[in-house]
Amino acid sequence: MINHLYAAAAALLTVSVASSAQAATDYNSTPASGWHYGSGNDYAPANTAVLTTVTPYNSDQLYLRWHKTGQVAPASDSNGVYSFALGTTPISFDWGFTKASAPASALITITNLGTAQSVSYDPLFVGNDNYTAVGPYSTTMQNSARLTFAFLSGVGFNPNINDTYRVRLDVNGLYGGTQSLSVDAQIGTGVPEPATWALMLVGFGAAGLAARRSTKTVRVLA
Repeated sequence: MINHLYAAAAALLTVSVASSAQAATDYNSTPASGWHYGSGNDYAPANTAVLTTVTPYNSDQLYLRWHKTGQVAPASDSNGVYSFALGTTPISFDWGFTKASAPASALITITNLGTAQSVSYDPLFVGNDNYTAVGPYSTTMQNSARLTFAFLSGVGFNPNINDTYRVRLDVNGLYGGTQSLSVDAQIGTGVPEPATWALMLVGFGAAGLAARRSTKTVRVLA
């Protein structure tokens, strides 16, 4: 009975902490841990989308950015969209998170907004060369991937076509609960989001209906 009470109290505490967490995303920012993975990839300015979740006890961060491989990340717009000229390749995304609790699980999903093709993978899989920094209160995980990597071929990356690619990072096991962050890479003029396409189609349909009604009215009056 006592064990059940302890479990219930722990569950209530977890819910309370998660519900009191405050999350905010800053674009073209720098993660608290900085970028350190790999060799010679600690670029400045960082131009990173950083989601910070603050709880009564600690804070967590998720962060993402796009850039041409081997070059400094360009600044994004206020919605986390990075723009690249047609023909830019290879293009990489960098991901990372700093957590104040353990253990965590994560999922990365890459979506081609023009074709709806997507690929998901576990960035923390055993054998991956993630950068890991363990301190007394936090653990930092970082890595990157290129759209030209074979395991991402299902996304259908083509640098010579106007398109938009979205990377989304989902992390569980944080003090602030489950958190998600996404940023886009726009190639050329890009493509609208699916929701925008839907609104455009509705608009086209309404315009077509209005045109048919107008034509019918003209015939009746003539």
